[in-house]
Amino acid sequence: MIDRRALSDMLVDVADGVLGLDVPAGLRATALEVTLPVEIEMARTPQGPEFRAELPRFVTRTAFDRAPSRLTVRWAEGAAP
Repeated sequence: MIDRRALSDMLVDVADGVLGLDVPAGLRATALEVTLPVEIEMARTPQGPEFRAELPRFVTRTAFDRAPSRLTVRWAEGAAP
């Protein structure tokens, strides 16, 4: 079973996966937006509350499973608006 991890750790792995793709020479992306299904929870840690998220554990779902939340993240080059 996959443990949920800090939201920041999950997003770093998603970004690394996208940035690690083989890109044709001369192609440069200046922005990326992804919408991900995520399972979320709040956890107590020694440092205080932590928001945790993970991609769904199972591909198939039953009527007993809670529907995953949706998270849209946009990375863009340059300063924030």
